[in-house]
Amino acid sequence: MTANIADVSGKEFDYIIVGGGTCGLVLAARLSEDSSVKVLVLEAGEANLDDPILLLPGQRAKQLGNPKYDWAFKTVNQVHSNDRAYAWPRGKGLGGSSAINFQLWNKPAREYLDALTELGNPGWDWESFDKYSKKAERFVKPDHDLEILTYDPAHRGESGPLLTSFPLLISNIERPAIEALKKHGVEKVLDSSSGYTDGVSPISSTVDPSTHYRSYSANMYYQPVASRSNLTVLVSAQVARIVSKKNADGTLTATGVSFFHSGETHQVKATKEVILSAGTIMSPQILELSGIGDRGVLEKAGVEVQIELPGVGANVQEHLYSGVTYEVTSPSVDGREILTFDPLIYPDEAAKHFELLSSGQGVLNLMTVGLVFLPLDTVCADADKIRQTLAHTIQAGLANNAYPSGLRKQYELQLRHLKEKVPSLEIAIGPGPVSRPTVLDPKKKHLSLVFALNTPFSRGTIHISSNDPLAHPTIDPRVFEEEYDLNSLVETVKFNRRLAKTEPLKSILAEEEMYPGPQVETDEQIAEWLRNSIGTTYHTVGSCSMLPLEDGGVVDPKLKVYNTTNIRVADLSIIPLQVGSHTQALAYAVGEQAADIIKGNA
Repeated sequence: MTANIADVSGKEFDYIIVGGGTCGLVLAARLSEDSSVKVLVLEAGEANLDDPILLLPGQRAKQLGNPKYDWAFKTVNQVHSNDRAYAWPRGKGLGGSSAINFQLWNKPAREYLDALTELGNPGWDWESFDKYSKKAERFVKPDHDLEILTYDPAHRGESGPLLTSFPLLISNIERPAIEALKKHGVEKVLDSSSGYTDGVSPISSTVDPSTHYRSYSANMYYQPVASRSNLTVLVSAQVARIVSKKNADGTLTATGVSFFHSGETHQVKATKEVILSAGTIMSPQILELSGIGDRGVLEKAGVEVQIELPGVGANVQEHLYSGVTYEVTSPSVDGREILTFDPLIYPDEAAKHFELLSSGQGVLNLMTVGLVFLPLDTVCADADKIRQTLAHTIQAGLANNAYPSGLRKQYELQLRHLKEKVPSLEIAIGPGPVSRPTVLDPKKKHLSLVFALNTPFSRGTIHISSNDPLAHPTIDPRVFEEEYDLNSLVETVKFNRRLAKTEPLKSILAEEEMYPGPQVETDEQIAEWLRNSIGTTYHTVGSCSMLPLEDGGVVDPKLKVYNTTNIRVADLSIIPLQVGSHTQALAYAVGEQAADIIKGNA
């Protein structure tokens, strides 16, 4: 199904797509709809098609850290997080991170997408995102638990390639959690895909309910069109750099790419465009290896500067998460059995549930469905004070030139969103432990109130540190560099604890918290625990930001790299301001919109 090196090396293609991940395969499928153009995808990983470790649920332990499926990046030690180096997994192989993600499908609040337009990107707003996410989606309506699994058909796609659905089973712990949330002023939202997210909403997943398999870009976008004669996909082909020529006006034109395959270097020519869809971590790396980036970074790494573009690898933003865990002491809620992922911890129990999968039974048919998106004001009474402190800090930093000039507009938008109570914090009603229980007992069940900061003020970088294309880039997210990020999470932990002590949730949970436990009580103790426990959610954005050039932009609203004639970036690296949602739907929408832009339809 995939190509041989002889089909590619030294040949010519109209479009070369670097990266066969989530966005890359969307682009490949859409651009190759035009039979008159030749499309090539170069993917560094293996094909991994029809691989049960990717298709079947409950396989994360076999995916993460496995070099067949995961790039297994690590950050540099984080100064504000007790010098921890964070694991930073990313999908490797066809499908990219859509092959190994948690499969949740939801959309940000409208304000986050409209912010893209406000930052100087006409054509990128809530309406366009809603259009393109629906173009990607084929939603399968539920026929059970309809009082929990609500949805709005107006904001669901019906005929896209990507299957989304609600799980065949729900935990049932959502029911008391929703009632407890109401007592804290948190209402149920019909469907957060509507662009209104303030409250608790059921979240769908990229699962094919007819097979119980993962639905992702490789099996939903690529495999159905793999036989197209004008579409070539080469795997185990890691791109080293874009080959280009300098024009008389100082711009750069890509003529092809150089890549490694089976230990040898090859080149392939592009007659129209080179499109980077290598992801937030590797797209800036490839630009820098190609001589496009910050002069200081390039010269230090021994790369000749072709285009000076300081925004490459800057403005990096990531969601951060952890969770508090309680033992579930009640077997059921209103006569409905409480189901959790706990059995999957134990090999013998997990084997039983794998046998049940195809029948629609067992906890492998379970997914996290209850997500809560909240403004700071719902989480704590001191929201005004925290906002004022943050605003003073930001203004002082701007006055002292502590931030890049282009960050001013982003921070002004973020501060406005906080003031307008746009949801910036997330809680997932997680049926299972967030960390491995210290006392193993297959009969025990757990609930985790998993929480995330969705709108960090900290900004990081992703840069090359040498001219070796096979070396991992240096990833520095600068976790908690801005104190607000940590303070808001401390308040979220305290809110979760109050929620766990609220009926009817309280009645089904053990009195004592299992994780982090009663020894973590004061604000400083909570902060210290967070420094030691917080992790990435795999939602990194911003390293090739779509912004005006003077604001630190790397690409324009047509996704063209500044001062180039035919190099584009199409992946989550272009998103200049982090959004309040999981990012899978956004990635597919970027791929769909990018395809229309390139075709001249947007």
